[in-house]
Amino acid sequence: MSIHDRDYMRDEAPSFGDRLRQVSAFHWLFWGNIAVFVFQWILLPDFCLTKETFSGGNLPAGGVSIDSLIHGEVWTPFTYMFVHGSVGHILLNSMMLWFAGKRVQDLYGPRHFVIIYILSGIIGAALQIVLSTYVFNEPSISLIGASASVMGLILAYAIAMPREEVTLLLAFVIPVRFSLWGLAKFLIITNIVFAILAAYNRLPDWLSGGGHVAYFAHIGGALAGWYYSRSLGYGGTQPSFGPLLSTAKVRRPVLAKVYRPVVEDAMEAVHKQHPRNDPVIDLIRDEVDPILDKISIQGIHSLTDDERRTLDRASRQIGRTKGQ
Repeated sequence: MSIHDRDYMRDEAPSFGDRLRQVSAFHWLFWGNIAVFVFQWILLPDFCLTKETFSGGNLPAGGVSIDSLIHGEVWTPFTYMFVHGSVGHILLNSMMLWFAGKRVQDLYGPRHFVIIYILSGIIGAALQIVLSTYVFNEPSISLIGASASVMGLILAYAIAMPREEVTLLLAFVIPVRFSLWGLAKFLIITNIVFAILAAYNRLPDWLSGGGHVAYFAHIGGALAGWYYSRSLGYGGTQPSFGPLLSTAKVRRPVLAKVYRPVVEDAMEAVHKQHPRNDPVIDLIRDEVDPILDKISIQGIHSLTDDERRTLDRASRQIGRTKGQ
């Protein structure tokens, strides 16, 4: 297909079916959480809220607990991660899901993004329920929220891009910069400390909801996201989940959805202006392509400092070319 053919196709108005196919797995999960909250708390609260209490209010239906599983509600380990107890609860999880979920889908592909979300939620719920029931003698606990799933996504993001930096507002005022891996470690350590304090009733109720926060579920979700990412070859020697998680299969979306489109668009822009013997084309062909192939095989964490500088240099040159 020629460049002119692609330009022509881009000018066509997309059909409804095309627009629907462009809705990603991330969008389905993100807006699914919002839709469930609106359905339960606004549209049909009498039908969707139970008689139990949670932080002074009704508990949304769909939460997972020992009682729900004993009574045959085997779907609740899946439904609980779409159910939230307040506006603040859904807002916080939505912000974190938006922050980590989009990038995990880009890096791992939609199938693995969904698996990380679901697996982290299930492992997190299992750890919280088992420890609460058999170690801390709290069998009545009922879990709701996407927090465990989000923690799994954050760890998956941090494993794939450990050096990427983010800025957080401490107390919503003071900006603090973290590497992604530093942020992941901070969240895990904080949840472990809070979980231990909450288990022995030493955590003040005003601090993150006190005993109503499922800290062990967060830890379980984070561990699931970490292990799954490692099984795909990120972060060092990979544990094995078997042929389902072939490294060769998952690494292709990293190129197909993140790096290759950028390179192809840049080469197209260069060709329009300088069809032959352009130094940017030579740079992409001779230096950038081998680095992208290395990322495809070994992961982005395998790059040397020189290779990272080459990508930065290529990015600046491509930016200047496209801006001309």
